[in-house]
Amino acid sequence: MSKRTKALGISAKVRKEVYERDRWCVLCGNPRNLQCAHFISRGSGGLGIPQNLVMLCVSCHYKYDQTSARDEIKEQIKNYLSRYYEINEKELKYASKRNR
Repeated sequence: MSKRTKALGISAKVRKEVYERDRWCVLCGNPRNLQCAHFISRGSGGLGIPQNLVMLCVSCHYKYDQTSARDEIKEQIKNYLSRYYEINEKELKYASKRNR
C-alpha cells in the first residue's frame, strides 16, 4: 500500500472518532445507514482524518458525490466542521514531497 493510499484511507479508529462526534447524518439528521464521507474527496487528495470527515446517510452521501448540489452541500459540511476545527482546505489534502 502506498503512503498516499494509506493517508487517504479511513482507519477504524478515525471512523469511530468521527461517528462519536457526529452520531447522525450531519446534513439531514438521519441516524441510520451512516457512512464516513470525505469533505475533500479522496480523488482530490483528501486525507482520512477527522477534520476532513463527516457522517452522512447513504442518500446524502450520494447527493454529495453524484449530483450538481455538491458545491452547496460542501459549504454546509464546511460550516459543520468549522464548529470543531479551523478549516484550511490545503491542510486537508495529501501533499507529496514533490508538492510541498
